[in-house]
Amino acid sequence: MVTQLRTDLPYVGLRPFDVHEAGSFFGRDAEARSLSAAWLRSRLVIAHGPAGAGKTSLLQAGVLPDLAGADADVLPVGRITGPGPTAASLDGLEPMVGPGNPFTRALLRCWSHDDESSSLLEALRERAERRRPRGASRPVLLAIDQFEEFLTPRLPRLAPLRSQFVEALALATTALPNLRILLVLRSDHRTALLPYRRTLLAAGVDQANHESAVPVTEVAVAPLSPECAVTALVEPLRAAGIRFAPGAAAACVDDLTTSRTVDATGAESLLVAETVQPVFLQLVATALWRSRPVADAPVTASWLGPVGNVTAVLEDYLTRTLVTTAHEHDLDEDELRAWLTRTFVTERGRRGVVDEGLTMTAGMPTTVLDALTERYVLRCEHLSGSRRFELFDDRLLEPLQRTSNPWTGGSGPVAEIGADDYLRAAQVSFADGDLATACAHAEEALRRDPAPSLTRAGTQALRAQLFQAEGRLDQAEACHREAAEIYESLSDTEASGRVLAALGRLLLDAGQVGRAVEELQAAGERLPGDADVQSDLAHALWRAGQPWAAAAIFSAVLTIAPDAVSALAGRAQLRVDLADNTGAIEDFDRLARASSAGGSSAAAASAGFATSSSVAASSITAGVAELRAARALALARLGRVTEASGESTTALRDAPDSGPVLWRVAEVIRTAGDEHGADDLLLRSLGASAPALAPDQRAQVSRLLRRSGALT
Repeated sequence: MVTQLRTDLPYVGLRPFDVHEAGSFFGRDAEARSLSAAWLRSRLVIAHGPAGAGKTSLLQAGVLPDLAGADADVLPVGRITGPGPTAASLDGLEPMVGPGNPFTRALLRCWSHDDESSSLLEALRERAERRRPRGASRPVLLAIDQFEEFLTPRLPRLAPLRSQFVEALALATTALPNLRILLVLRSDHRTALLPYRRTLLAAGVDQANHESAVPVTEVAVAPLSPECAVTALVEPLRAAGIRFAPGAAAACVDDLTTSRTVDATGAESLLVAETVQPVFLQLVATALWRSRPVADAPVTASWLGPVGNVTAVLEDYLTRTLVTTAHEHDLDEDELRAWLTRTFVTERGRRGVVDEGLTMTAGMPTTVLDALTERYVLRCEHLSGSRRFELFDDRLLEPLQRTSNPWTGGSGPVAEIGADDYLRAAQVSFADGDLATACAHAEEALRRDPAPSLTRAGTQALRAQLFQAEGRLDQAEACHREAAEIYESLSDTEASGRVLAALGRLLLDAGQVGRAVEELQAAGERLPGDADVQSDLAHALWRAGQPWAAAAIFSAVLTIAPDAVSALAGRAQLRVDLADNTGAIEDFDRLARASSAGGSSAAAASAGFATSSSVAASSITAGVAELRAARALALARLGRVTEASGESTTALRDAPDSGPVLWRVAEVIRTAGDEHGADDLLLRSLGASAPALAPDQRAQVSRLLRRSGALT
């Protein structure tokens, strides 16, 4: 049930925070304000830090929300990688300025700029012209994240194109005095940035002499201090109404900063760090959340198990990572673990350093080291045109030494890889979007654990999601049913209910509404207090033509949990369908207050409303737009035309190919008397695909079109 866990987690895990998750981003308020202020006042800001320090999260969930109220034009964050080293098109490529520059095109795509043949300056001027009524002197804030991707050496032929891109950026700096540039990159690439930095500063020096703008500011982004780490651990749960027991959070953070190592003689020593790696904090936080015995119990460090619990979490992550990496590169996972320990742990029990080879590094293909670097097991530093690898952090020494002896010259005692390990590796691959690897790991987990067990049930629940992602709904249903049966046989009623709820959502998405109602009713019997499951049942009943039964369930949920966003969003839209427009507006207003009070955004509301078991960023956007469109219809019926028009315009802008949005907005237009325009939108809704109309919604739209004569 990885997807269920992902949507319920108050922590983001190993991926960076995005701008919609600012309400869950804690511990870096001061850094966000400092970087925001530097960006507003400086021609060029260079924010740098080590890999994994949280630079992208700070930008997306800290700086951008902090600037939401600033009088500035903030461009979408850009990333520019350009063509890869195997691009065949580079044979005979001649340097070209503007439209022909691949880095410029990559940046324009990040801005959703319509004409990728535009030069950088043309694109910025066009945007400035559109924004001019809001103030010609507003700063224009341009950020490029992970700028080391641009600086990483590739084919020699790309060097002129990189220079041309920076010259185009410098030209824009000269022509647009209000342009403020923020480059976010890893610290070890600052040397490679120096020649480009000189170009950018030379372009802006004249303007800087006549303005209050600072030419350049450097901002170092470090891992979390222990105090900030405690805040980042505690506050997301506090926002969800769950508290830590006294001292529990500090104990976890202390454990994260303390590494217990053993040297070749068997002597033990302690290494105490001054900072906490955000990725490791997220691993521990996620493990705490998933191991909670009861939903509203205070969090204690004992939830993770006996002494050394943080080490156990990191050891578990290492196992999953090594299993995945070994599978990708056709290696034996035990041998990979032994090599990693032998190569990167010295006889003194400290981190060892290895220089990159041409194709092999320390006897292993360098691509393997790259994969371990991407997964925060190793880190690399660029020095003098080459790279140097070491363990990502001292805190990995202990879990490595617990599972492998680096001084025997062999693999040493290695923990056996079991079905649980393969299941966890499959879950990681699934979360990363690597469905093929996830499927292979899941199959291996089943092979190693053929008997009914919690591991097999979890594996089948995961396979159901894999099959669903591939559109193989029959196989997905079969896996869901086996998982539910195993959980039932093991008396795990809660897990059985969640699997049945996932099956109900699958059937509902497939248009099998009657069967979906049956499965969701069974899930509701097992999880009578789960607001999301009850809300899903209400949605199914609504689509099955039982709106009053659905309304009763929504109301019952809201009696117990007045701020349940899924129930509020569902009942609000249902009331629009029932023409209870005043009641619908009341629910929409309550929904906005509940989202704000919970530290979440409209994205959280749409996630609660979504009936699908997975909520991608595009689905969240479409869900928010659907809520806006429904609210617009209620406002239009109440005569609040101006508000309805604004909501409709925003909904169509955000989700122009959403069937439900087009349908609702069509009815708003019809309320204003535009029958022809309404029919046009209804016809468009029948062909929309992001998302498409549900079968019952298509039937309603078809009836409306036949009634108006637009569909015969």
